Amino acid sequence: MANASLQSFLLPQHHSFVSTGSSHDSSPPALFKPSTNNSGNISFRLYSNTSPSVTTTSTANSSAPTPVTPSAPADSPPTPSIDLLSSQLAARDYRQADETTRALLIELAGESARRRGYVFFSEVQFISTEDLRTIDKLWKEHSNGKFGYSVQRRLWEKSRRDFTRFFIKIGWMKKLDTEIEQYNYRAFPDEFMWEMKDDTPEGHLPLTNALRGTQLLGNILTHPAFEEESQEDQATAESAIAAAATAQSKDDNKGRERPKFMRDFKPDYSF
Repeated sequence: MANASLQSFLLPQHHSFVSTGSSHDSSPPALFKPSTNNSGNISFRLYSNTSPSVTTTSTANSSAPTPVTPSAPADSPPTPSIDLLSSQLAARDYRQADETTRALLIELAGESARRRGYVFFSEVQFISTEDLRTIDKLWKEHSNGKFGYSVQRRLWEKSRRDFTRFFIKIGWMKKLDTEIEQYNYRAFPDEFMWEMKDDTPEGHLPLTNALRGTQLLGNILTHPAFEEESQEDQATAESAIAAAATAQSKDDNKGRERPKFMRDFKPDYSF
């Protein structure tokens, strides 16, 4: 059928591709002849006496462009995970471990926190006890018990839950060089301590932003994940206080003991 239609193009009664050579057209005679290649595509070849042959090809089967999948930026942060946190802490990379901890809390707090990019204090309750204990355990294991939320909880309790005293104790606030004793928050991140040294305060890491209020940190420290450990610490502290009181009582009674001759004297009532 394709050949028949092509033949009809060459008949005189139709618009022929053969030039008539009229006076209005001084171009040399030319002719388009159809040809079929091996792939089934139809082409027309122009034959001329003076110009070289030119081929125009009408391709029936055109291939669609291959979609290009955009690649992730080279500097995109890694996906937060417990394994990533563990490897960073094992390498003593406390700066990156602090960032990963913050990102993990956002992931664990729920969809709203993920869309927002930070955790509301009311969303801490959605973080499971197991996950929060796992994060805390990794911090303690890789800091010889110096860092972690449970460590901060214990120091906070010792500060009678006074956040100003607590922040000074863990080094989140620094003393100003003034005549009157004053403290101010350290500037993040340069003024915080990212290495575990002898003078690094206990409980210094991980950080929790408290510039807009202490409710978020308070809800983390009072999370059920740390209740049992807090009770154990309290029982240990009470036992230590009781032992110290007993020792003090013995010391106080040393000077009140009866002389040795009075202790050895036994009255004889056999008369």
